[in-house]
Amino acid sequence: MIPFTQYVRGLAGDDDLVRLDGPFEIPVDALAAEALRASGPALRFQRSTGTDLVSGVFSGPDQTQHREARPWSRLSLGLGLDPEAALVDLLETIGDLGPAGENPEPTYTGQAASGTDIELQDLQFPQGETETWPAVTLGVASVSTADGTHWAPVHGSVVGGDTLRVRVPDALSSLVAAGTTMAIALGVPPAAITTAYVLAVTGQTATPIQSCGVTGTVPLVPTNGGLVPSATEAVIETTVADRQPDFRSDRREGWEHVVASGPLSLSVESVRTTENPVIPISPVGCPLADDLQLTGLATAATLYDRLNNYWGISPVEWVMLPAEAELGICFVASDILYGGFEWQLANILFSFSSLFDTVVIVDEDVPPQDFGRVLADFWLKSHPARDWMFSEPDAPAATRPHYRRDNETGSRLYVNAAWDPRWKETYIAPRVTFENSFPSSVRDVARVLWNESDIAPGVMTENESPH
Repeated sequence: MIPFTQYVRGLAGDDDLVRLDGPFEIPVDALAAEALRASGPALRFQRSTGTDLVSGVFSGPDQTQHREARPWSRLSLGLGLDPEAALVDLLETIGDLGPAGENPEPTYTGQAASGTDIELQDLQFPQGETETWPAVTLGVASVSTADGTHWAPVHGSVVGGDTLRVRVPDALSSLVAAGTTMAIALGVPPAAITTAYVLAVTGQTATPIQSCGVTGTVPLVPTNGGLVPSATEAVIETTVADRQPDFRSDRREGWEHVVASGPLSLSVESVRTTENPVIPISPVGCPLADDLQLTGLATAATLYDRLNNYWGISPVEWVMLPAEAELGICFVASDILYGGFEWQLANILFSFSSLFDTVVIVDEDVPPQDFGRVLADFWLKSHPARDWMFSEPDAPAATRPHYRRDNETGSRLYVNAAWDPRWKETYIAPRVTFENSFPSSVRDVARVLWNESDIAPGVMTENESPH
């Protein structure tokens, strides 16, 4: 388990985090959104108040640009993997944090956020130019019941010195009544917030964390609201004041497009932090935002596990919901077991998630880190007239693609960009390679030039011309 501050220091050590000194004339969420848009590093906003904010710590560069880092490199580091870990290793690690089918023995230690009780507004959450209240993002709500402690992601606003209005999954709301205590944990270990997202996107928020793999990974500490990670940067203890407040917001974190969620009004009882807390934020609604990346990776991990368990022979190599596509599309690399397998695979993916209405299937040997190869197969192997399969127009609507705003249903599409095993070999186009794309005379000249490539720049060889 890696505490959040240690994780942030690790990003800085990898030259993947930039420190910015306040005061900030431009809202920090606007700066955070611009850094994400440019596929930049994570940002740490250093403030004189003693509470620093960080953004982009769970996100990463988009895959349409060639970079050494991968979109999942930062979260890999946070979950104890090598930043260059394969996508499948990360998906399997995320899957191990969720419901485990057993009860791992929890570890309990002291609470890091044990400093002097402060006011909620002392944390100075960021407030966008168009927002009425400061926003709380990337939080974990903790509620205790007779079955155990339940975690869920929470997103909300500070509407006063002692009032929070938040949105949580309906499954968590159903566990609380007016007067129930709830803890909001901010700056938790990456394994903890990833678990909250896994439970949300799989609709298992009602599963106590004592039955999840995270309890064998993250040391815990009890609070009035339930168990929280002991290394949490800020713990806000609250009571539920209103289960149906008149609270509307157009902004939604990524997980809110997966499960039904609703508002709660919380009365703040106490706020405790570490000595110099570091709190993550996400520019909600912006491409490549942290909440979007967490939702995509948690969903991909779930789909990867479900698909391979469905057939029992693990035909799927990897699943990816790229954040740059805002989760409207799902890529899957898989062995094609039989004719028609692609159709069955696509339908299972559609039935397991409503985040996308397009599935693209590529061959099992296509690497997820080479997104150019993924897109090349999309363009080269699939013909719109033959390999693009649309469903009936009244298919259930996906919740994330935002090009439809009329709440009407629409067709779903799966694209078969894998070689069809039913094709005769003579129908399969050769791959574009040096050996089969140029005549022998051109290849011979290229080899001569290559062998002479150590000559001084600008010096002409006998095979070159001034033109």
